[in-house]
Amino acid sequence: MTLWFADTLWEDEDLYRFLLDLEARWGMTIERFADGRTPLRVAEDKKLIPNSLAAPCSHELKQKPFLRYIKSQPTPLTVHLGMSWDEEHRMGKPKEIYESVEGVTVDFPLLWKPIPYLSYTKTIQDWGIKAPRLYELGFPHNNCGGRCVRQGIREWLRLKRTMPERFNAVSGWEQAQRAEGGPRANRSILKDRQGGTATALTLETLEAREDTDQIEMFPGDSFGCFCEY
Repeated sequence: MTLWFADTLWEDEDLYRFLLDLEARWGMTIERFADGRTPLRVAEDKKLIPNSLAAPCSHELKQKPFLRYIKSQPTPLTVHLGMSWDEEHRMGKPKEIYESVEGVTVDFPLLWKPIPYLSYTKTIQDWGIKAPRLYELGFPHNNCGGRCVRQGIREWLRLKRTMPERFNAVSGWEQAQRAEGGPRANRSILKDRQGGTATALTLETLEAREDTDQIEMFPGDSFGCFCEY
């Protein structure tokens, strides 16, 4: 078995500690791939401001290199993806893409019977491993150091409260991209959906407004990127 990790170079520092703990437990080395770009650099190359509907970082930094990787491996080959019973809506596309490579099969171990319903945090605690700190801070994901461009208003405000320097850096980047003009001038990472119409909502505006009423209107907007196509 080979363990493969796509490093966006934008991850929380504690994620790397977590990977080392896993390597120690399993007695294996996790293969690490880095494109050399961060998600924001990918967006700059594409001349866009990423959001929940257009996030080329997942495709460029994770999906494309992993597809190249499995094409380079001897077959038959089984790709194990860690999606669980509540993510079945995400399973079709990666299965279709990866199984388009001759000799490759995709399987989902978390669906093997009996299906585990315990939280992943409880499982790794039983192993004697501390969960990545973003979960302790309340984030529902461990993507890109808490600044996933696909996440919603709730998580950006959480980032502002817990790691304001990260929030400010992305907010400043967003303003700089808008200043470039062209299609980016009126685009933003977030959308304001008050009144039933989606309009641009910059992180700078969000910080000034702290629109808690809108956050409660969209309780399901807190999740990070789906990185399997």
